[in-house]
Amino acid sequence: MNTKQQLEIDFEPGLTERFPEFMDCVKASVYGCRRQFKVIAADLDMSSSKLSRMFADNPDDKLNFPLKLLPDLMKATGDVTPIYWLVETFLEGSDAKQQRAVAELLDAAARLKDLPALLKKAGIAA
Repeated sequence: MNTKQQLEIDFEPGLTERFPEFMDCVKASVYGCRRQFKVIAADLDMSSSKLSRMFADNPDDKLNFPLKLLPDLMKATGDVTPIYWLVETFLEGSDAKQQRAVAELLDAAARLKDLPALLKKAGIAA
């Protein structure tokens, strides 16, 4: 039997807030990966020092990470978070962003009502 798989997109709240720039997200994907940096660089057919220079944000160094290597980088890290960053940035409509913000506010408000009791338990005067 041939089963079809459905793509599920689960947005991490605040992905674009945590990574304001796309390259911040890409770097976090690389540095947060369990594979060694030199192995990732080797998968991209480059030295680890060259890859490191590409991610360094040195204004005096004109070496940048080429966009054409992004799919290979995601294969090497096994992390597709950069795709989610792009989707959240460019495809999530303002209504969805607003609904998520409202949900976060309601959640925060629900937690605030418990604050006095928690302060009392902690021995802190409100």
